[in-house]
Amino acid sequence: MKILNVLALVLAFALPAQAQEADPKTVVKAVADKVLSEILQNKEKLDQGPEFLLSLVETHMLPIIDQERMAKMALKGHWKSISKEQQQNFIEGFKRLMIKTYAGAFKAYTGQKVSYSDTRFNKSGSKAIVSSAIHMAGGSLVNLQYRLYQKNPGDWKVYDANLAGLGVLKTYRVQFNEQIQKDGIQKTIEQLLAVQL
Repeated sequence: MKILNVLALVLAFALPAQAQEADPKTVVKAVADKVLSEILQNKEKLDQGPEFLLSLVETHMLPIIDQERMAKMALKGHWKSISKEQQQNFIEGFKRLMIKTYAGAFKAYTGQKVSYSDTRFNKSGSKAIVSSAIHMAGGSLVNLQYRLYQKNPGDWKVYDANLAGLGVLKTYRVQFNEQIQKDGIQKTIEQLLAVQL
């Protein structure tokens, strides 16, 4: 299951590790700065195997991502028809896929500047969009939006991202639907669980 390389790259740039601030933009920027700084300071570790990147993703990024919600949304249309055990296995496999995707994307980071726009909230204030721009060589920008929701007061969770109109969940949903039609749900789950980290 391939996802666009550029999408994977920009996704890795600004996912936060803790959500204790009231403003999602503050959370995203503070943690993005920390994660990207660690990458630049540990470039030698990138060639020593996947352990450093995997640890970085699992420690800093996964705690803020609502993995269960993303898994449910990615498997929309199939979720309610599978067993509880299959649901748990799919969540675990989806987590492995995200870890591998983000870890691979970190290798491409070489210090590009990332800027942020003000947070946009929905009417109730329970959801937010944080927009960022990655400044590439030659002055071009890669624009990315992160979608977050407030699971508990002050606890913001990322549940989707959007690059030039292409949503991560929509992309995964299409890929999973194609694979399920081809191989069936159980084999799809088994393949996710077999993703090598």
